[in-house]
Amino acid sequence: MGSNIDLSQLSNFLKDRTSKISDNMAEAMELCGDKVVSDIKYSMDHTERNMERSYYTNNATIVHHPSKPYNPPAVDTGNLKNTIRHEVYKNGKEVYGIVGTTQKDPDYGLYLEYGTSDGRIAPRPWLKPAMRKNNDFIRTAIAKAVQNTLTGGNK
Repeated sequence: MGSNIDLSQLSNFLKDRTSKISDNMAEAMELCGDKVVSDIKYSMDHTERNMERSYYTNNATIVHHPSKPYNPPAVDTGNLKNTIRHEVYKNGKEVYGIVGTTQKDPDYGLYLEYGTSDGRIAPRPWLKPAMRKNNDFIRTAIAKAVQNTLTGGNK
């Protein structure tokens, strides 16, 4: 009535799957990072602007209408938007991803995300909302990577 399990075959299968899981997880993390970055940039391009407020940019030739507080930041020069990236790192069996900005002034993205303590800049979150929006997508992609690894799939 019972089935015989060849432990050496099971051991070999698990060793093979273990070596593939980090590759499958890295692929899933790349997919997730692409999606989050895309959503961040989309939200910046389509945010609601505060038309009652305006100022000239640093080059004093373009009038900028900022986004309304608590909406993603409106694109002016594109410096923040153009530096939003994701990276996926593999360290042995560990795989992790980072989404953020490579901008030279690292505080700028934080000031927009959380606002400044002096109130000069109201919060205009761009990272956390994109992460929350993609939470289910990320969980599903990681679950599929694990499932595909265990069932012998590659993707």
